[in-house]
Amino acid sequence: MLCLLSTAAFATPVEDFRNSWNYEALAHQRTLEMGEPLGQTSFQYTHNSYNSVAYQNLGSYWDPNHQVSVVDQLDLGIRALELDVHWAYSKLILCHGTSDHTGCSTFDRHFEDGIKEIATWLERPENNDQVILIYIEEHVDSEHDRAVDILDLHLGDRIYRPGSCRTLPMDITRADMINDGKQVLLIGGDCSTTRWAQTVFNYGFPTGNDSFAPYPLCTISGRTQQFVQTNLVRIFEDGTNLSATFGNPPPPTTPQRMAEAMQCNLGIVGLDHLVPFDSRLAAAVWSWGENEPNNSGGNEHCAEQRADGRFNDVNCGQSRRAACQADDGSWMVTAASVTWAQAASTCTAEFGSTYQFQVPRNGFSNQKLKEARDSAGATVVWLNYSDLASEGEWLPVNYPVVQPPEPPAEPVWRKLRNDHGRCLDLEDRSTADGTEIHHWSCHGADSQLWWHDPQGRLRAKSAPDKCADVSGSGTSEGTRVVLWPCHSGDNQVWTRGASNSFRPAHAPHRALDIKDPLWGNGQRAHLWTFHGGKSQRWSWD
Repeated sequence: MLCLLSTAAFATPVEDFRNSWNYEALAHQRTLEMGEPLGQTSFQYTHNSYNSVAYQNLGSYWDPNHQVSVVDQLDLGIRALELDVHWAYSKLILCHGTSDHTGCSTFDRHFEDGIKEIATWLERPENNDQVILIYIEEHVDSEHDRAVDILDLHLGDRIYRPGSCRTLPMDITRADMINDGKQVLLIGGDCSTTRWAQTVFNYGFPTGNDSFAPYPLCTISGRTQQFVQTNLVRIFEDGTNLSATFGNPPPPTTPQRMAEAMQCNLGIVGLDHLVPFDSRLAAAVWSWGENEPNNSGGNEHCAEQRADGRFNDVNCGQSRRAACQADDGSWMVTAASVTWAQAASTCTAEFGSTYQFQVPRNGFSNQKLKEARDSAGATVVWLNYSDLASEGEWLPVNYPVVQPPEPPAEPVWRKLRNDHGRCLDLEDRSTADGTEIHHWSCHGADSQLWWHDPQGRLRAKSAPDKCADVSGSGTSEGTRVVLWPCHSGDNQVWTRGASNSFRPAHAPHRALDIKDPLWGNGQRAHLWTFHGGKSQRWSWD
C-alpha cells in the first residue's frame, strides 16, 4: 500500500516519491519475488551508502557518493547497502578510505550509529516484511568480534546467520527469512574469527562493471547467462570526485543501463547520488506500465502483459490467450482465448501438466515471455496475477504465506538519539507535569529512556504514566513538547515517518525537532515542519 503519512501539501520529496507510481511499482516487484530463490531476485543497491552529504561535518564526507541519508535511501526503496568499516582512532568508523585507513577521519561516523539507524528503520511497522542485504567492506584489522558485538546488540535476532564459515545460499527466499523472524543478510565476511564466520556470510558480489553484456547475452566477467540468472551478480558506479580525478571509474548507471540490467535480472545494480524521482528508479521497473494498475472503472482485477511487455490491469471477464510456464522456466502461449478464470485449465489442456498458468517474477523471465508471445502471434496475454482477494494487494499465483513476527508487547526502554549525537531527555530529570523535554549528551539514566507503546505514545521510564506531549495540542512551528500524564489524544500519538522521524498524529506535516540544535545540550524539543535533517532523525540507542 502507498505510504500516506503526510498531507500532500507538506510532504517532502522523499514522501512524495513514496506516494508515487514508481515506488509502488517497485514494491509490487518485491512482492513478486517474495517466494523466489535469492539468486533469482534483485536488490536495489547503493554503493558506499554511508558516504553522504547527510552526514557531512567539518572533517568528513566532503567527497560524497550520496545526497540523502541511509534511512532515506531505504525509504526510496533501496534494499542493499554497502558499509566500509574501518578500525581507526581506536574505534569502528564508516570511512571512505584505503585499506590502511588513509583518508579516514576522527570525525567519521561511528559504525554503531549507522547500524542503529538501519535497525530503527527495520522496527517501523510498515517495514516488518522487508529484507535488506548489507555488504560490509571490512578493514577492521583484528576487531571483528567488536563489530559482531555491535551487530548483535542492535540487529540481534533479525540477522539471518550462516552459523559457520559458508557462502551465501542462493536457494533461500525472502519469505523463508521473514517467517523465521529474520530481515538482514550480512555479506563480506572472510571467516577471520569464529563469531565473524557465524554472523557474516563469506561472500562478495561477482562484479563486472566493464564486461556486462545486455540482453540477449546477459553475461558478465566471463560468467554464463545461467550463472547470472542464479546468483547475485553486481555492477555499480562511483560518483566521487576522487574516482573521477585519480581513478578509473566504472561506467555510470544511466537509466538505459539500469533497464538493460533489469532485462537480464542482474541481482545488484549500484546507484550513486540517488534522489527522489530518480529516473534510474523508474528504469528499474520492468513490470507494470506507467500509472498501472489503476483499476479503471472499478472492475480491473486481473493482469495482462501488453504488447510492449508491460503489465496492465483489466476486467477478468475479458478474453485473452494465456501465459503458461514450464518447470524449466520456458514459456508457451495458448491458442485459445479465454477468460482469466479459465486460463489455468487451458494451459494444462493445451500443453500438459508440466506447464502452469504463471506470471514472470523478474525482468529476464518477462522478456522471455514477451518473445514467446510475439512468436505465437499474440498481442496481449493473461498473467496469473490479480488483486481479487483484496483490492490493491496484487499477489502472484503460489504466493507464500508470510507472517512477520509480532513486536514485543512488554516495554522496551531505550534512549532516543538524534543525528546530532544527543538523546531525548527530561530537563533536570524532573517528572513534574509540564517538564520541558530537550536533548542532552547521552548518559542512559531513566530520564533518557523511552518506550514507544502500542498506541504510539512515547512513555518516559522515570514516570511510566507520563508521555511526550505536544503542549496544548498546538500545531504551529515552535510548539513545545513536554511531559504530561498519558491520555488518548492525538497530540501524544507519535507515528514513525520518513527519515526515522516522529510525527504527531494531530499534525503529521510537523515532526519532533530540536530548536537550534547546534547550540548543544539543553536545546528544547518542539514541533517543526518536517525536513528530515539531523535534528529530526531519531534512532533507538
